[in-house]
Amino acid sequence: MYQPDFQYNDRIVRLLARIQAAREIILNTHVPPAWERRLQINNLFRLAYHATSLEENGLSIRQVTKLVNGQDIFGDETDKKQVLNFLELNEYLQGSDGDISEEMVLDLHRIATKDILPEDELGRYRTTVAEGFMEPERVRYCVRDLIDWIYGEEASEIMPALVAGIVHYELYRMHPFEKASGTIATSISSYLLSKNFREAKKLFTLEEFFNQRKKDYFEKLEGWNREEPNLNEWLEYYLYGLALKVSRVENAVLNISRDYGTVGKYIQTGLKDRQVKAIRFAREMGKITNKEYQKLCDLGASTAKRDLQELVKKKIFVQVGRTGRGTYYKLRYDHLDELI
Repeated sequence: MYQPDFQYNDRIVRLLARIQAAREIILNTHVPPAWERRLQINNLFRLAYHATSLEENGLSIRQVTKLVNGQDIFGDETDKKQVLNFLELNEYLQGSDGDISEEMVLDLHRIATKDILPEDELGRYRTTVAEGFMEPERVRYCVRDLIDWIYGEEASEIMPALVAGIVHYELYRMHPFEKASGTIATSISSYLLSKNFREAKKLFTLEEFFNQRKKDYFEKLEGWNREEPNLNEWLEYYLYGLALKVSRVENAVLNISRDYGTVGKYIQTGLKDRQVKAIRFAREMGKITNKEYQKLCDLGASTAKRDLQELVKKKIFVQVGRTGRGTYYKLRYDHLDELI
């Protein structure tokens, strides 16, 4: 039976406390649905890029964003397939609500490597020796042991973030497949986190933290300078990244919630009905242009401009662009990209 070899220390305890505190605030703070959707969409772009970049995908974030939006791009066909497969894998996990099983692990590999590996290698454990990793004949049994541990008594007494970090480490160290073992490890770990964070897991991506510190990521998992990797060192690294990401989401939702309430107060005091319509339109659509405001309220261009500038002066709107066709207005709290 699998037994994780780690010890609690002050750093791990502090990081777990920070993660739990941020989780409670995120889950219990109201964010307008339109903004929650935008956070989720922004996160999906970053997730698809960073998760596949960790597996040496060569596409840029701009190219990946186009693929996520359903557009075709000029690029390496295998790289494109890898991103599209990851999107399918992510959708598969979001549609799942049961326990992890060995069949799920194999299904994830089939999805991740579809049209990349030969058909008879999809969902098949590694059969060759991989230097620095587990012997291939042990892989199947160790995967089963790890899954049994996840749903056993010992793991039930450990905080979910810690369980997710342990599973990420052990699955990666097993290296169960010839290709995409890293993707499977991060995806299973992320699935475990989603059980604890629920819909809030769609607001952050830990893969971004790993990819931005790729050298550290692989050294913590594979060892460095001929030294064996250490589970405690990995958990400190993993939990620090998770604490950093959820703290940024915590700050974002608190700022959005606070400023959303401020806008609500303005709606109740001293604005024209048509300006209230402009605020509601921008809240739902993310922005409003002069022409959209004219059409929305049947106004002339000069009246529309005057109304919108008044909302800028009241610090409800910010203007993006000086003049011309590309100019638009957005709510002051629309700063999601800077916050997360």
